[in-house]
Amino acid sequence: MKRSESRESLFLLLFEASFSENPDPQKIISLSAENMGHETDEYCEKAFADILENIDGIDNEIKPFLVARKLDRLSRTALTALRIAVYEINNSVDVPAAVAINEAVELVKKYDVDNAAASYINGVLGSYVRSRE
Repeated sequence: MKRSESRESLFLLLFEASFSENPDPQKIISLSAENMGHETDEYCEKAFADILENIDGIDNEIKPFLVARKLDRLSRTALTALRIAVYEINNSVDVPAAVAINEAVELVKKYDVDNAAASYINGVLGSYVRSRE
């Protein structure tokens, strides 16, 4: 499985988990595979569990860069893409920040109904990366 395919599977799992108060990673992975035919790989499953375990910390890193919006006002699609990108920027040495940003933007373009969401996500992540330099 290519990394972009793995990332998209991760996106779908995280999006599904966003509807649950206390998501169980293994249960969501199993149900997603069984009911929707979603495939995962080791990277996807590890990142999924890590993001769910550290979701509050990831959200706290995102909050200062949201211009004129609050976390709870973002679409689930945009928030899911942001979480994946921030996770990858912080934890994946083999994923350059520019790639993480681009992949997040592409996921938002594909799944979000708000046409402006992709450029907003790009701006938030660009500011986030610049703050880390």
